[in-house]
Amino acid sequence: MKKLISVVMVCFFISSAFGQYSGSKALMHTQTAKTFEAGRLDFHSDFNFYTKLAEDLLSRINFTAANYWVVSSNMLMTYGIVDNVDLTVALRLYQDTHYMNEYNLPDDIFAMLKVGSFSFGKRRFYGAGMLNLRVGTGEAHNYAFVEYASGGVEYGIKGALSYYIDPYLPERNFSAHLNLGWYNHNDASKIVYDPPEQPGRKMEAGNNAMELQYDLGLIYPVGAVDFMLELDGINYLQQPDTMVFSREDYMYVTPSIRYKPYRWLSLDLGVDIRLSSDKDETRYNSRIQDPFRDINLPNYADWMARLGLTFHILAPKDQSYGGMERDRFNRRIDYFGNSMADRDRLEKVRQELEKLKKQREDAEKELEELKTVLQEEGK
Repeated sequence: MKKLISVVMVCFFISSAFGQYSGSKALMHTQTAKTFEAGRLDFHSDFNFYTKLAEDLLSRINFTAANYWVVSSNMLMTYGIVDNVDLTVALRLYQDTHYMNEYNLPDDIFAMLKVGSFSFGKRRFYGAGMLNLRVGTGEAHNYAFVEYASGGVEYGIKGALSYYIDPYLPERNFSAHLNLGWYNHNDASKIVYDPPEQPGRKMEAGNNAMELQYDLGLIYPVGAVDFMLELDGINYLQQPDTMVFSREDYMYVTPSIRYKPYRWLSLDLGVDIRLSSDKDETRYNSRIQDPFRDINLPNYADWMARLGLTFHILAPKDQSYGGMERDRFNRRIDYFGNSMADRDRLEKVRQELEKLKKQREDAEKELEELKTVLQEEGK
């Protein structure tokens, strides 16, 4: 019952991310190089889950089936401080741990400072830099099936490069976004293995785990829908200690769609699909008591379903005049876009009429030829 109430709370907030979280002008994993205008405030939340039936083979005589499932969720806000700088603060509201406490509620706190929207190459390219921070405020860390969390203050830097095929209407045409960054788990001398079932068997990390992070995202907008495809993952530069669950590199591909029924609301739906192998390099502390020892599951989920929701709460500060002009411009673009669509439909109708007209002329010509042949045969 306790777990059911927690799940209901998660669904109520509809709030997460697999090791990532959205921010200003972002995809599900990939950050674009654009920042919010000064004074803009957005609220974002998303919810993801994974489940799989696993056989518990701890006993060689009898075995039982266990349903392992993972739910995690974030809720976050992004605020435009000035035109080229914005700040994102996120709380991981809920995270399954599969320990005795079952879940962290709440989990860790995240923050990201982005400096960007620097255009070059005739405004087709944009660049940005990001500083990322994770503070381990959750009760448990180093849990299975998700990205490694040491419980300390983790930090990293990341660069973003965005390409827009149309420099004048960048959000209405194809764009590509690349992220590359370095991340430090800052876990040396920290207790990263503390099984609740085995008091007194705590283990400290011997070194700082560091990783290379990469993301590639593509966006193809069609009207009120954005079709997105992403590739994201990590490669450890310094691998975590052997008692860490998620100590392997991972790579995921994420197809998704974003529906934008209103300017102030967007909805996301996608799925993470693991491309990396299911190898397990963890060396567990106990063969009998550790619940993850002999189950046939990888350290990362095979897939992760994702749902997202974004509200635009505050408009930029210059909404008094510039915002009205921007709205007028957007309405004109919508009008001309609809007009062009109508024009295309009329052009297709005209082509069909021309085709029918030609077919009719060909038929009349064949009838005349047939009539001539019949007259000659009648003579």
